[in-house]
Amino acid sequence: MGTSTDAEPDPIVGTFARWIKTLKETAARVDGEHDVQVLEQELRDGGRAILQSLFEQLLQGIIDSGQESLRTCPDCGGRRCHQGVRERRLGTCFGSLALKGIYWKCPDCPSRQNSVDQVGQEEFTLLMKDLVLLAGVSSTSFDKGQVVCRHLLGVDVDDEAIRLRCLREGYKPRPLPAKIVEQGHDLIGSCDGTMVNTREDRWRELKAMRFEHEKGVYGEAYLEKTGSFSPRLKQVAEKLGQAHAGRCVFVSDCAVWIDKAVAKQLPKFRHVADYFHAAQHVHRAAEEVYGSEHPDAGKWSRSISRRLREYGAARLVDKLRRLTLYYADLKHQRAVLDLCRYLNKHASKMDYGRFQREQIPIDSGGMESFCKQLGLRMKGPGMRWSKHNVSAMANLVCRWATDPHHAFTTPVAA
Repeated sequence: MGTSTDAEPDPIVGTFARWIKTLKETAARVDGEHDVQVLEQELRDGGRAILQSLFEQLLQGIIDSGQESLRTCPDCGGRRCHQGVRERRLGTCFGSLALKGIYWKCPDCPSRQNSVDQVGQEEFTLLMKDLVLLAGVSSTSFDKGQVVCRHLLGVDVDDEAIRLRCLREGYKPRPLPAKIVEQGHDLIGSCDGTMVNTREDRWRELKAMRFEHEKGVYGEAYLEKTGSFSPRLKQVAEKLGQAHAGRCVFVSDCAVWIDKAVAKQLPKFRHVADYFHAAQHVHRAAEEVYGSEHPDAGKWSRSISRRLREYGAARLVDKLRRLTLYYADLKHQRAVLDLCRYLNKHASKMDYGRFQREQIPIDSGGMESFCKQLGLRMKGPGMRWSKHNVSAMANLVCRWATDPHHAFTTPVAA
């Protein structure tokens, strides 16, 4: 089926020498930036073509040399039958390779194998698979991922192939976190949601969680009801080692479903109300009292928010209740009393002065950023998802958002 691997590189050497000569001739005619651009493009495209041809020949040599070893069936030990030579395409970071291998079939059992499987059983090599996943997740759409592959890698990968690869990877069970919290160290959790447009049910909430400690960050997201999502909080916290963590803290906006989920699933965690969400309630009350455009609204909002941060909600509520007596308008009184009810309801989670003294986080900025990254990828202009694919793609984005350097990097064997 082919020549030996020792003889294969010889034509490549000749091609390489001719290509270098052509490049030198082109370089001799360079006159300005445009000519440099042409030279750079010839260098990039020509070099990739030579590497593609070399890689194809090397892999074909590996396949050819291992043909006879595949004649024996690994399942039953019988002798396989030669079913002819078949070609299969293999996507690599140098381009698509056409590899030929014998198709072996065992007459005594269901065992079948193409000898090309020796170098790759899927449509992409492991390295190319990682690059395709990166293009599909980091771009705002699969179409743009295709453009990224073409212009940055110089490889044509159909957007549908990128989509299928991303969903296939997203459907796989998430691996256990590589690093768990160290003995006695803090474990910080949070959760929130972002809306995603689905074909079947229009806008649905994608619920997301994020846990962090000194050694790393871990996140997941699912398009599902609260009853299914809440137990996942406990499962992830246990995976991350909450049993031997020092302090376990959960920061959220205190939505009703989150309050119930934390109380039931994470009893060891101290629940803290996100300070900036609380400050938003203060700001809305200020706008009700003074009007959104009045400068006193900003002054009042900043003053109350500062006191909330320094003293906590319990002490602030008493001051605000006394303050309502100074407002003649019942609408203004109601706005301040509504704020008092909100602060009083979550007073135990808003003891911000004490939290800061104990160096407990009081904001969920990491979670907000996490949800924004999910939103950037999952709800672009005109984007609609099949609801069955949302969770798969969202968890792939979670891997990218929590560890962009290693999210899709297959470890290289030593």
